[in-house]
Amino acid sequence: MFASVNILSQNYTIDTIQIKSKILNEIRSIIIFKPLNISNTDSAKFIYLLEGEDSKYIYQELNARFKDSISNLIAVGIINPERRRDMLYINGADKFLEFITSELIPLVEKDYKTSIRILNGHSFCGAFTVYSLIHKPDCFNYFIASSPTPIMDLIKSEYYQRIDSSSNNKIVFCFSFGSKDMKQVRKWSLLLKDNLEGMELQNLDWRFKVFKGKNHYNSDLVALFWGLDFLN
Repeated sequence: MFASVNILSQNYTIDTIQIKSKILNEIRSIIIFKPLNISNTDSAKFIYLLEGEDSKYIYQELNARFKDSISNLIAVGIINPERRRDMLYINGADKFLEFITSELIPLVEKDYKTSIRILNGHSFCGAFTVYSLIHKPDCFNYFIASSPTPIMDLIKSEYYQRIDSSSNNKIVFCFSFGSKDMKQVRKWSLLLKDNLEGMELQNLDWRFKVFKGKNHYNSDLVALFWGLDFLN
């Protein structure tokens, strides 16, 4: 890790750090948002925002909406220099997921007792969220995927049956799209919903929603707010 830059903003701090990743063989920029009143000994909730470029706006909106209820929520925004490479499972999603679970999470959470860990993504990042659920289900407690695309091979029933039977903990999976979303997003998300409805699941608690009047470009925040409403 290289030197970090700290900024005080209202009731939280913003830290920008650089991580030299051995897995990705490159330097990655990470933005961390921490409430002012949180200490290293506290039990913290972590949310990993795959749209790191928009993470400041997202955290400001979360802070405005949830206020005191996110007093122990730390947000981690991951900057994406090559979105298609990192997020698409036909490209380098496996390495990017390994970077998050093996390098990023141990670094940012090392001084805290983590109570809940959330992964959030929209569009390509939403597809990566579904991919992460399938391949590393026990690394997060909540997976919030809005307008996930492409998820064609990720809708297979056997993936979710395996998650349900092998998981050690209860997992919440929220996926959604806007009623005016792109055709392929609506098609594959509905097929995934149909597959999940046909299964009896014990440990995988899935939720699905269509946001009326929203399209592919403005459904991300409402989907995140909706997903966070299920937090314990």
